[in-house]
Amino acid sequence: MNISNSILEKESPQIREMFTFWAQRMHCEVDFWPLEDDIDVHTEGHCERVLLHALRLANMQKLRIRATIALCHAAIFHDTRRKDNYLDKGHGERAAEYYKAFCAEHADMHYLPEAYAAIRFHDQDDTLGDAYIQNEGKDEAPAWLTVYHDFKDADALDRYRLGTWCLDANYLRSQEAKEMMPFALNLVHQTIDAETLKRTYALTEPFKDRFKKP
Repeated sequence: MNISNSILEKESPQIREMFTFWAQRMHCEVDFWPLEDDIDVHTEGHCERVLLHALRLANMQKLRIRATIALCHAAIFHDTRRKDNYLDKGHGERAAEYYKAFCAEHADMHYLPEAYAAIRFHDQDDTLGDAYIQNEGKDEAPAWLTVYHDFKDADALDRYRLGTWCLDANYLRSQEAKEMMPFALNLVHQTIDAETLKRTYALTEPFKDRFKKP
């Protein structure tokens, strides 16, 4: 795993146990499409950090165990079906279908429709995901929306891996996520070597003005 025990030991026992379980399952069983670029910005290292962010958000917000597990499912599957390291709109839907198929093939992996929704629409505007959830979730829509919005925040918190200018607090949906920004930046520096960060930042810096939200 990219996230060391020295990082995890600062978290609660529940976060440590859930992180270890789901990260190990991802590394052992979840299949990621190979990407041609030699910089790991959308594969297992990224998903580990998103998983930890999701668990910390769930803990801060005192979410129920089902919502927490849904966030874990979303974290380890959401970028599995990327074609490239760029925008690749549609990779969320492909990953969601892979998640559904994986659950059908593994009896010990209980399919959660709110996790499917979070994965499917994490690469889309909130309005699309919100509309889908309101229609499909019906009475459970408020709980599904919490998972969806928290997952998008957890994913966004790892934008620091692309450059310090790549995360605008105005994009984050919850106060808890905004409070986690220093942690997220520090986690990137603890889990990605300086040379890789330098190379990645050099690719995004020319476009830094595009990352700001009006």
